[in-house]
Amino acid sequence: MRMRALMCGVVAVLAAALAAPVPAAAEGFVNTRGGWMALTAEAKAAYVQGLNDSLNFFYVDDTLVEALAKRGRTRCLVEQRVTAAALSTIITNAYNEPQFARSSPVAVYVLKIGELCRPYINRERQEFGLGPQ
Repeated sequence: MRMRALMCGVVAVLAAALAAPVPAAAEGFVNTRGGWMALTAEAKAAYVQGLNDSLNFFYVDDTLVEALAKRGRTRCLVEQRVTAAALSTIITNAYNEPQFARSSPVAVYVLKIGELCRPYINRERQEFGLGPQ
């Protein structure tokens, strides 16, 4: 009986712990404006290079819309000769705008690259008969 009560107590504690809200930030990763601004220029460029590579890598299970956006962003960055250093500057400059102050670097990247590369993305979509983004 005591063992059963103890087990019920343990299960209740575990259930409460699992139900507790978990912060979106992962310790040790760059998740905030402050984290981004604390990086050196070289670290920012390396971070955004990895971010860019991971967000624009084609996966076999990408939808057509996802693949076309990736293709448009990649073509945009290549044709405009955008470097990792330039991408990091775009994110750093965006953090001077109040609407981005609470956003993660990945969110800023997606929004800013979307603005920069929208014509390229829309051209890719048009070739497949899709409307503009």
